[in-house]
Amino acid sequence: MKLIKHVFIIGLTIFSIQSNAQQIKSTTMTNKEIATKFLNGFNNPEQIKESFDLLADDYKFKNPMVELNSKEEFIVLSKQIGAVIIGIEIINIAENGNWVAVFYNFKSFVKGLESNTGTEWFRIEDELIKESNLIYDTTEWRNFYAQMKKIKTIANKASYEKH
Repeated sequence: MKLIKHVFIIGLTIFSIQSNAQQIKSTTMTNKEIATKFLNGFNNPEQIKESFDLLADDYKFKNPMVELNSKEEFIVLSKQIGAVIIGIEIINIAENGNWVAVFYNFKSFVKGLESNTGTEWFRIEDELIKESNLIYDTTEWRNFYAQMKKIKTIANKASYEKH
């Protein structure tokens, strides 16, 4: 009887250790999951901080119009972009080592730019995004930002002339 009791206790202990090990493993995200969580944060303003928490402090971001060298710079840009981008829909995702490529559609409220396709490459180390390179057609976006700049310049000039 004592032998059965000891076997039962050993079995219960082993089961408990395995269960805890599985729980610890499940809290670690794959590189694909990190990239997905990061992008999904742009679909919900309440989750954007969680996205930013996935960036290394020395995060490097590059797209055809800008190159940034810190998490802080990217957060400032994201707040500006957030004024026109209304969502991201992931189409496909692939992983190779510490690189993740995501093909996605980003949506905006800007007429003529409601749906845009881009590919972003993420380099992930120690569960943090160290860098990403976004590739998309900037032709119409450059026109949009040029118009926005003109409007801002005119508004500033009008404000200055009032005083």
